[in-house]
This record gives sequence, structure tokens and C-alpha cells, in this order.
Amino acid sequence: MHHATVAASLVIDVVGYLTTRGISEDAICKATGLDATVLAQPNARLDGAVMERLWNAGGRLSGDPDLGLHTAEACNPDARTIAGYVVRSCRTAGEALDRLARHAALLNDGLRLSLTREPDLTTCRCDAAGQSDNYVARAPRQVMEAMAAGIVGTMRRLTPVPIAPVEVTFRHATPADLHEHHRLLGPAVRFCAPTTSVVYATTDLERAMLPAKADLLAVFEPQAQRVVAALDRHGPVSRRVLDLLAGHIRGMVPDVNDVAHALAISERSLQRHLRDEGTSFRDLVDQLRRELALRHLAVPGTSATDVAFLLGFSEPAAFTRAFQRWTGQSPAAFPPSAPAALPT
Repeated sequence: MHHATVAASLVIDVVGYLTTRGISEDAICKATGLDATVLAQPNARLDGAVMERLWNAGGRLSGDPDLGLHTAEACNPDARTIAGYVVRSCRTAGEALDRLARHAALLNDGLRLSLTREPDLTTCRCDAAGQSDNYVARAPRQVMEAMAAGIVGTMRRLTPVPIAPVEVTFRHATPADLHEHHRLLGPAVRFCAPTTSVVYATTDLERAMLPAKADLLAVFEPQAQRVVAALDRHGPVSRRVLDLLAGHIRGMVPDVNDVAHALAISERSLQRHLRDEGTSFRDLVDQLRRELALRHLAVPGTSATDVAFLLGFSEPAAFTRAFQRWTGQSPAAFPPSAPAALPT
């Protein structure tokens, strides 16, 4: 039976929020059956049932029926994190919404988020994925409300004039008190709806982003530059491709067409030059992803989910397979110390 999984970093965030409410980690672990060692393993993946127990026990211990909303409100994606860096590097609010949707699905593979763009409205729809055992389908309220509040709260902070959703809908039943839903999501919130979704005016999503914060750039930009500088066994065209890729792998990998256009040559010419230099576009992308993954995961506390997000992987399993191919081990087993293979 295939079970939905969540990133341990998501569990760590919820536990961290509950401790700010005066609930000890010991009490949380006892109530949920959570192994306390997981709280020091942000790269691990956990069975979704762990998250289900955490939402249930957390609500009971805190007396907070709106725990999902409040946990999302307490998280700050603008902090010095990979996720904040990726989102802040987007050109428009619409690009940022697309990245936020992909990040949510990486954190919890029991979710499937999809964007539908129409002339007037753009809808970010969230469904439970089709695993045979998916807690999101059984107990959707907290996870769906946390997802929606995270998207709405982040989108409000991204542009000079804050963007508010046209509507937020949920499939689950109407809670007894809607005060916090209206405070965090806006007045247009509906329950018992056909879908769970966050809806924006398409024109609002065309707004330009606020400039990325200098501290975010200072943390993550030099990493990519150091990686490229260390990859010195390539010909001139390969080097130019690596330079371009390093500057643009921020949640998405540029395709070969885009890179060829930036170099003012045809895709066929680019592929020929790379072949003459003993490499290929795919090999260069793979090499750069590997080196960036190793550098970021060598930093204690870095989440494998966020690294997968930065490097443009669409799902946790795809990143795990690539990492095992590169290193022979899973991201969860990777030691939090700089690997000897990485030049400084």
C-alpha cells in the first residue's frame, strides 16, 4: 500500500508553533507517538499518518480549532530560507503563485495543486492525491486551511500593493466560528464547496514583485557562483551555459531553448558546441544540480524538500532518486557536514 508522505520539516514547523503555545515537545511526542529524534532530521520523509495525529493532538492540546490557520500565519517564508529565496526571485506575482503551489506539493505529496489561468480569474486548486492511504482525504480541514493561509499570507507580502484573493473555497464543512478565517483569508470564504481553491484576479497576478531582499541574495547567490567557479573542466560554451543555469535555477530549470536564446545561437548550434566539448545540456544540468544539492545539504538544518524545490524537482521521490544516483545514499542519510568532494 502506498502512503502519502510529508517532509519532516513540516512536522518540525507545527511542533515549533505548538511549543510557542506552551506545550512541551515531550507532551506532543507522547500524544502523537512521534519519535523525538525526527525533530532533528529535517531531511526525512514521514508517513502522512504522523501529520494526521499531529493535527489532531495539537488541536486538542492547544484548544485551538484553527490550528492550521495559525501555524501557517506563524511561518515566515520571507526568512533566510531557500523557499523564500525562490519565491522572491520571481518576476511576477503569478510566477510566485506557481512556485508556492509546487512547494506545497513537495512538502506534502498527499496534495495535488494545479493552476488554471483564465482571462479574468486564476484558480489554484488543491486536491488530495490518489495514494491508497492518504490522510488528506480522511481529515482535510487543518492541512487545507494551512495550505490556503500560507498561500494567501505570502502573496500579500510580495507586491508593493498587497494582493488579496477574490475567493477562497473549501470542500469541508463550515467551522463553528469563522472569525479567524475572515481575518486571515478575507471575507469571501466558502465551505461545502465543490473544490478547495484560492482564486485571484488574473490582472493582479501580473503585478511586479518587490525586489528580493539583500540578505536572501547574500546567502544563496554566492553558493551558485562558487559552484560554477569550481567546475573548471569545461569548454567555453559549457562554461557560459553553466553560468546561465546557475543564475536561473530558482524553482525551475531553464530549458535548452531558453538558454540558446540567451546565448543568441540556435538550439541545434548549442547542442553541437556542447557535444564538441564532450558534454550535453542534460549532463550540465545534472552536474550543477548535484553540486548545488551537496552544498546546500551540507548546511545543518537545511531541508531536503527546499533543496528539491530550488533545483526544480517536481516531487520528493524524483529528488531522492537523483540524490541516490549521485551519492549512493538518500538525502535523509546525508551527513550535515561539508563533503570532501566539494571545493571551497
